[in-house]
Amino acid sequence: MKAMLLSAVFLLVACAGCSKATESGTAGGANKWTVPGVVRITINTDVNSFDPIIAQLYAENYVQEAIFSGLVKYDGSENLVPDLATEVPTLENGGISEDGRSVTYHLRKNAVWQDGVPVTAADVQFTYTLIMNPKDNSPVESTYARIERIDAPDPHTVILRLREPFAPVLSQVFCAGGFGQIVPKHVLAHTTDLNRDPFNTHPVGSGAFVLARWDRGSTMVLKANPRYFGGPPHVREIDIQVMPNEDTQLVSMQSHQLDVATQARPSQVEAYKRIDGTHVVVAPTYVEDFITLNLTRSPFDDVRVRRALAMAFDRDRVASTAFNGTAIPATSIIPPHNWAFEPDNDAPTFDPVGARRLLDEAGWVVGSDGVREKDGKRLSFTLLHTPSTTSAAITEELQSAWHDVGADVQLRAVPRNVLIGQIEPAGSFDALLAGYGYDVDPDRSQLVETRFIEPHGFNSARYSSADVDRWTEAANATYDRATRKKYYSLIQRRLNEDLPYIPIDWEEFVYGVNDDLRGFRPETVNSDFWNVQDWSI
Repeated sequence: MKAMLLSAVFLLVACAGCSKATESGTAGGANKWTVPGVVRITINTDVNSFDPIIAQLYAENYVQEAIFSGLVKYDGSENLVPDLATEVPTLENGGISEDGRSVTYHLRKNAVWQDGVPVTAADVQFTYTLIMNPKDNSPVESTYARIERIDAPDPHTVILRLREPFAPVLSQVFCAGGFGQIVPKHVLAHTTDLNRDPFNTHPVGSGAFVLARWDRGSTMVLKANPRYFGGPPHVREIDIQVMPNEDTQLVSMQSHQLDVATQARPSQVEAYKRIDGTHVVVAPTYVEDFITLNLTRSPFDDVRVRRALAMAFDRDRVASTAFNGTAIPATSIIPPHNWAFEPDNDAPTFDPVGARRLLDEAGWVVGSDGVREKDGKRLSFTLLHTPSTTSAAITEELQSAWHDVGADVQLRAVPRNVLIGQIEPAGSFDALLAGYGYDVDPDRSQLVETRFIEPHGFNSARYSSADVDRWTEAANATYDRATRKKYYSLIQRRLNEDLPYIPIDWEEFVYGVNDDLRGFRPETVNSDFWNVQDWSI
C-alpha cells in the first residue's frame, strides 16, 4: 500500500524458522514511576482521521486497531488469527471454497459496538459499500474491487464472492490494522459526506479501547471498553503521545514519562539499555530498503550497469554502519523469515573487481578524474533519498562504493511526501533509495507487474517482464502454498537477473519498554495494539 511506503512500520516475526525479537536489559521489578493501569506509548506522527474507511496513513491504522476490529488480524508471530470472525477461513475448514472464489466468515455472536449495538454481517456489507464508493477516497478500493459481492445469509455469516481466486485475500481484505476494520452501519448509514463526518473525530468501534480525548498534534487518550467481546482489558487507559523526534523520545524515556518508545534509532540502543527499569526489544521487520533504478533512463537501461552497481557495495557493511547492526542484509524482495523466501536466488555478491570488469565490458572507460565515460557522457547520476539520518548513512555508503568503481553520484534529500506523491509517479528521477513496508503475504505484484507501473501502482522502476507478470498472477490464483512458493522462487531469481531494484537491507526496529509492562508483543506489519486487551502494568 502506498500509505505504508517509507512509514514508521514496525514488525515482529517470531514464526517457525524466523528470527525472533531479542530483548536486552533486566525485565521484571516494580518501578516507582510506573502508573498502574496506564500505558504511555509513542507514535511518530499524528492522525488525520479515526475513520478506517478514509485512513491514508499507517499511523492511523496503527491506532485504529485498538478502537476497531477486522474479521481477522495478525498476532505477534505474524500469523492470521480470528478477530470478529470465529476462525480464519481455510480450504481445510471449508471456509474457502474448492474453486477459490468464495470465502466464508462466521462472526462472534457476543460482539457489539461500543454503544452496545450488536455487530452483524450487515456492518461488513456496509463497510464494503463505503470502501467501493469513489467519493469516500478509500486507499484500498482497488484491492476490494476483487470482490464481486458480499452475501449475508444470516446476521453472523459473511461470504465474500471473489471475481477470481486471490490467495492474499485473507490478509488484504477486512484485516484489522491493514485498512480493513469494520465500521458501524447504524452510525454511518445516513452520512452525506464520509470525509467530513463527525465520525472522523468521534469514532464508534468494536475494539478493546474507546477514544476518550484527542489533543491534536500531542496526545490521544484511549479508555478501556467494558463491552469488548474479548473481555474487559487489563489496563484502564492508553496514552498515545505524538513524538516525531527520536531524541525527544529518548529524553522522555530517560525521565520515565513513557512506558513504550516505539521508534528509537539504531544508534540509540545502548542509551536505552542504560535506562534503569527498562529493557530493549529489537524486532525484525517486513520493511525493506532498496535502490530503485529508473529503467527508462541511461545508463540504467543496461543490465550490466545495474549488476555492476549491485556488486559494488557490501550489504553487510551497510547493515552494520547505517543501522548499528540492527538490520538484516537483503538479497530479495521477500525476507528470509518468510515461507516464500528462496535462499538460492542468484543475488549478486559483493565483488568490486567484478563490478569494474562489467563496466569495462559495457564500454564505460575510466577517465582522468576516475569517473567513467562512454560516448562522451560521464557515468554520473543523482541518488534521491528522504531526509533521515539512516537514509543519509545508507546513501553515503553507496556513494562511496560506487565512486570506487568509477561512478559519480550526487546525493539529494527530498521530503517524503514529494518523493512518493510527485517524483515517483512522474518518473522524474535517476535512482532513489526506497523503503517499502510489505504485507506478510509474499505477493509483490504492485511492485513488479507491468500493469502497476507508476502511477497505476508502485512499480517505480518501470520494470516490465512478461514472465514475472505471468508468474505473479499464477501465484495469486492458487491457495496452495507449495505451488505459490515455486512461482516466487522463479520471480526472485528473475528479479536478481534483471535488477530493476537492488535490495539492501531488512530493517529491524528498536523499542524501549518499561519492565513493569506485561503482554506487550510488537506486531508491526499492522499494529502493536493487536493484543492490547492483554497488556497489564
